[in-house]
Amino acid sequence: MSEKKYTEEELTTAIRGAIGDRATWFYLLLKAVKEEGIDPDKIAKKAITAYGKIKSKNFKDVNGANDFATQLVGGVTKCAFGAEIAAVGDKKSELKFSHCALVEAWKQLGCSKDEIVELCRMANYGDFGIASSFDGIELDFPKMLSKGDECCHVIITKK
Repeated sequence: MSEKKYTEEELTTAIRGAIGDRATWFYLLLKAVKEEGIDPDKIAKKAITAYGKIKSKNFKDVNGANDFATQLVGGVTKCAFGAEIAAVGDKKSELKFSHCALVEAWKQLGCSKDEIVELCRMANYGDFGIASSFDGIELDFPKMLSKGDECCHVIITKK
């Protein structure tokens, strides 16, 4: 029996589907938490930041913004999120993401614009969790797909 080969488009579709599934259960979990009278932001911050810290263990030799940026968009992230490095430097790097399967899933679930912005903010705890694992790495999101911008623009600085 021969192994099936997948095109980049097929792989991207599959990965985006898995990310969309993650967005669905993230939404449903936080909705249930809120219904139980628990602050969903408190739960998300603790859990998703911890997830980011776990993910940071896959990063190697992060000494500057450039190291962080290239590793953040490495692997399947590039195709899944339409990621590109807009600028790269040791002290400051910039990334742009043109697609977000999480945002698309939340739209399909019928979430309001405000809910999507809030869910995205909480999902970003993962990114901040990764960054917090590296001395002096800071993130800023001046543009976000969840807010209706044309991309997620991430500015990474090394202090």
